[in-house]
Amino acid sequence: MAVTSMDGVLTTLAAQAKSLQSPRMMPAPQQENSAGSFSTILTSSLNNISQLQAEGKQQAASLLMGSSEVGLNDVMVSLQKSSVALNLGVQVRNKLVSAYQEIMNMAV
Repeated sequence: MAVTSMDGVLTTLAAQAKSLQSPRMMPAPQQENSAGSFSTILTSSLNNISQLQAEGKQQAASLLMGSSEVGLNDVMVSLQKSSVALNLGVQVRNKLVSAYQEIMNMAV
């Protein structure tokens, strides 16, 4: 799913959640959120994963071309960083999907 479409989905879900609030419920306290919204954090995390993968590929290509600036250990560390970041992203996505399915299965 593209990052722009993910942002649209999150915006739609937030709007639906706001419309479902009952008048009997107490309003949530307003907090200063200097870190940004959830969709902003998610987008920056996805961009970070993409950047790590691009750096790893670029270093691997430089090593294969015979560049003396890049060592094998640097390439391996870079590729491992991108692999770990991707695995973390997949696990976060799995948790989000699981939480979404659990919320959708709740009785209203």
